[in-house]
Amino acid sequence: MDACEKAIVKAPKHKGYQCARGLARALTGDTAGAISDFQAYVDWASNDHWKAKVQKWIDELRAGKNPFTEEVLKGLLEE
Repeated sequence: MDACEKAIVKAPKHKGYQCARGLARALTGDTAGAISDFQAYVDWASNDHWKAKVQKWIDELRAGKNPFTEEVLKGLLEE
């Protein structure tokens, strides 16, 4: 989380770092913070593939689901 915060301070316009913090927040139980960070990323991003992926995470978090299965996390590490 600390690394995410430092990256956001250094490059506040690059919402990719905020997306990374959103993942950290989701994994530590801060669902509202995760949704906020993910939404900032979706509003900023131009990559339609990633926008759709992150929007799905938002939708699942809002529905009370955990989108970060072991398979999803493994896939993120491989990307």
